[in-house]
Amino acid sequence: MNYLDEQILSLKAKVMDQATANNDDLQSIPFEPLESEQNASISEEAKVFHIGNDHFTLEPRTILDGQIAVHVPKSFKLMPLEEATFKYPSEHRPKVIYTSSEGTINITFNPTETSLELEELPEFMEQMADVLRSVQPIRNWIGAELIVNLSGLSIGMVRFIAAGVDGNLYNEMLLFIREGYLNLGTFNCMESDMEAWLPVAKHMVQSLRIVPASSYPTSEKGVAPL
Repeated sequence: MNYLDEQILSLKAKVMDQATANNDDLQSIPFEPLESEQNASISEEAKVFHIGNDHFTLEPRTILDGQIAVHVPKSFKLMPLEEATFKYPSEHRPKVIYTSSEGTINITFNPTETSLELEELPEFMEQMADVLRSVQPIRNWIGAELIVNLSGLSIGMVRFIAAGVDGNLYNEMLLFIREGYLNLGTFNCMESDMEAWLPVAKHMVQSLRIVPASSYPTSEKGVAPL
């Protein structure tokens, strides 16, 4: 228990910096919400999501030197380093930041130096949830749960809606273990876009997998260089 408490404290600054940046910098844009299941259909084969009059193709990406694979909307780009430095000014900014063209939807991944055993993940997730509740302006606490996705990866999911500068924001934090160390992932968007984008976030979570060391491909490093 003491060990986990120390690990939580070491991550607290990182979580606060990242969550504050997400909540402060996202700006709302007009968005037509979904009105029916037909508008939010998914083609499993093509991995295409239809949102209103737009469609988003999800494609596999490998990140963190090819160690993690995940499906990300094809139109999402790595955030330029200059923008990432401005949005996440501290040393705790995520290593990988994908963002929509408007900058209103972000997907991030960050490795940590926190060693963690699989059996410790549920307790760690609950403590992280307590940290988030203590530091975030929570509007609606959705909950925390441990899932096993399609690749067999155990993922702690912490979901909540927090107050932001220009409206409430939906936040989804992912906690998973790679080679004995904790990794953090996030998905966030405006609350008004939440219903439309939840199927995309769900697919992203289900697609997340650890790539065996022998199979490391060439990968995108993270934030785009200047």
